[in-house]
Amino acid sequence: MNWAVVTLTKGGTHQAKKVKRLLNEMNLDIYTLEKWTDEETLTIDRKLDEFIGSIFYSYDIILFIMATGIVVRSIAKYIVNKTTDPGVLVMDERGQFVISLLSGHLGGANKAAELLADKIGGQPVITTASDVKGLIAVDTLAEKLDCQISSMTNAKNVTALIVNDEMVRIESDIDMGIELPDNIVTEGEAKGRIYVTNRILNIDHIYEVQLIPKNIIIGIGCKSGISSEAIICAVTEALNSLNIDCRSIKHFATVDVKQKEAGIFEAAKHYETIVKIVQREEIKTVEHKFQCSEFVRKTIGVGAVCEPCAALTAKKGHFLMRKKSYSGITLSIWEEV
Repeated sequence: MNWAVVTLTKGGTHQAKKVKRLLNEMNLDIYTLEKWTDEETLTIDRKLDEFIGSIFYSYDIILFIMATGIVVRSIAKYIVNKTTDPGVLVMDERGQFVISLLSGHLGGANKAAELLADKIGGQPVITTASDVKGLIAVDTLAEKLDCQISSMTNAKNVTALIVNDEMVRIESDIDMGIELPDNIVTEGEAKGRIYVTNRILNIDHIYEVQLIPKNIIIGIGCKSGISSEAIICAVTEALNSLNIDCRSIKHFATVDVKQKEAGIFEAAKHYETIVKIVQREEIKTVEHKFQCSEFVRKTIGVGAVCEPCAALTAKKGHFLMRKKSYSGITLSIWEEV
């Protein structure tokens, strides 16, 4: 994770350098006033609230070593949404208390506060109700399971049930492998529901929420110059035919000769995912397992693209759809389990 440490005093700057040494596995930048700046630090070159705006979305975690009131006033106008805001911590100059101030769950501030407090010998200050009561919020559950939340409003409603000791039922298509509190059950009557599935659901109840696992890999091959619109159309058609939610896409996978194919990367951006590139030499070791095309082999040196690329970049699982053609595009769909 990328950390920024922001401080305004000589003592705070000294403590920031200590934090950097303790968290040496992190990418960490220290910002302080010009009079305290040296080769280990960067300069705050404008009014604090303006400076915070310039870095607010450039880091995963921002640690302020200063008074909480100053921090609240400095970040207030930049706060947008718990799904996008960075985790914000506040620590005193002596490192006695590390406060998780903003984005405790999705932004990772709670974990970061516990990590830093443990390293520096301080006390983490966590105020989110689910953590205080030893329960689990929906957004924390989503983070642990690497899922996307279908509705933050519904997630908040279901979390409210959990922290108020109401029964919530969870139905999962994946092996969760985590311990759940006593009031999250897998059977029986409950006031709320959590569905963990990559299937397309129509949820219209305020106390129901879907957690969508990122476990779908799209293997893709295409003609040169194919448009992103054509790829998006093909992927949408394929996923709909399988009743798979597009938010479950973990990544696209394609062959090295397509690493500059703009349509593939633009389509991946549309789905807010990445493209993994597979080398032809790697494909050659497994292509005998897949349907091959001699025309493709003569063109790029391997006889198959979409199927081996999906399989080689995936964890344990299976194909939901083998190679299928869509007007100059070939797709395969792999589901991790």
